[in-house]
Amino acid sequence: MLCLSQFLWFMLMLGNLLAQLPSTNIYLLDLQSNEQKVLLKNPKYLTAFHPEGYNNQPAFLNNDQLLISSNYESSSLTDILKLNLSEHTITRLTRTEAGEYSPTPVPGQDKYSIIKQSTAEDGTTPQVLWSYPLDSSDSGEQVIPEIDNIGYHSWINKDKVVLFLVGEPSELVLYDLRSNTVTNIAYNVGRCLKVDRKGNLLYTQNIADQAIIRSYDIYLGRSRKVADALPGQPDFDVLPNGHLISGQGSQLMTYNPLSDAVWQPNIDLKDLDIRQISRISSSFDKLAIVTSE
Repeated sequence: MLCLSQFLWFMLMLGNLLAQLPSTNIYLLDLQSNEQKVLLKNPKYLTAFHPEGYNNQPAFLNNDQLLISSNYESSSLTDILKLNLSEHTITRLTRTEAGEYSPTPVPGQDKYSIIKQSTAEDGTTPQVLWSYPLDSSDSGEQVIPEIDNIGYHSWINKDKVVLFLVGEPSELVLYDLRSNTVTNIAYNVGRCLKVDRKGNLLYTQNIADQAIIRSYDIYLGRSRKVADALPGQPDFDVLPNGHLISGQGSQLMTYNPLSDAVWQPNIDLKDLDIRQISRISSSFDKLAIVTSE
């Protein structure tokens, strides 16, 4: 039988285990695309500096700089790192007591935004949208003070941001920073939010047992189906040529909304011992993917 002190120690250790972040890694591929095809080659392992840790949510700041969320120096907390892909350097941009996720460049500003998760005095864990200057000249600011259940976000432009709100069901809304107004887009949505070259939002919506990728026109306020998402895969991206890309196990799959009836296999990375591809982020000629066991 456990004594009280042993029980408390056990519960503390259990809580620490449950709070551990999953082990994920990031790979980089060269990308070439035109209106008809997508060519992916030369996969490179980016996160050898932290191979057993959490390295996730890549976002291209520009073609040579990648922002990621990582527990590089603390197993239980994440900060934002900047990887310089040409100079092969790592810069730690944040160092806080909060968990920081989903780094995203803010359009038209020298800033990036994140989802900051901390523990309040009442034991709750608010998740808020925060922004930092890229030159780290100050400690940043909360972007939307009145909303604290933000799971993910994506910028349409410097004045409009799309928010995934945690709840039952999950809710997708468009927030206008100029008027401080909220427009509902959909319920029962997935975590992946992307903006295509026309400025439309792409997201997944769960209908019965099928996840559907939909496109939302923020000016007309209308959405339409683009494709069925791959089974069990919440993540995708929109490439410069308008094609969609997603992962299925060790394979990267592409879909041309103008001509394809089903997803097409592109490149299989099983020789790199990659078993599961999750998040995907693209730039003009590069593709970053997150992998897990």
